[in-house]
Amino acid sequence: MKHEELEMQLMLMRNAIVSLHDHLAPDFRTRDLALLKHGFTEQEISDLDGFFAEIMIKKLKPSKEDFRKKSAEIKGIPSLTDQVLEDILLGYKADELHTKIIEKVLK
Repeated sequence: MKHEELEMQLMLMRNAIVSLHDHLAPDFRTRDLALLKHGFTEQEISDLDGFFAEIMIKKLKPSKEDFRKKSAEIKGIPSLTDQVLEDILLGYKADELHTKIIEKVLK
């Protein structure tokens, strides 16, 4: 299978998963689904996880805007909407990852 064909198949699978989620379980959240839905790559996910690790190690207290800037930087885009940012943070929280940090950020 050619690289382009593989990319197309993966895109179709991603779209199918997101569509099923939206229609069958719109309130169901997971970190992986949120990151898949918003097109994060493996490297971007690793970078985002690294950011969370840095926050914990240095005992930082980032704001929602700090998360927005860092997530957009990792994604390589100018900014993220509130909806996308909250979807990602709530996905992490639903999987019980970095819950205390996320609760403070979302207040």
